[in-house]
Amino acid sequence: MTIVEIIDTLEVFSIITDLFKTKKVKLIWILSVLTLFLSDALDNMTTAIVMAALLRNLLKDLKDIWVFAAVIVIAATAGGARANIADVTTCIP
Repeated sequence: MTIVEIIDTLEVFSIITDLFKTKKVKLIWILSVLTLFLSDALDNMTTAIVMAALLRNLLKDLKDIWVFAAVIVIAATAGGARANIADVTTCIP
């Protein structure tokens, strides 16, 4: 979480948010696919935290933030399950 706050202080998220000025339907697809592939390399929780910090800068409406956050959590879990070395929570014993 400290790394996310440092990135937010350096305004890296504002650079990314300027690139994502688009309609909400297209934005939710872009963020979910980005989360899916980011979750392959990172842990599910780390990916969800990074993407939630990005959401905080992208959207202002609380209802939209909740919907997008739910999609991001689902995409992060699916990405972890899709990875060759899956997370502990997504491994089948």
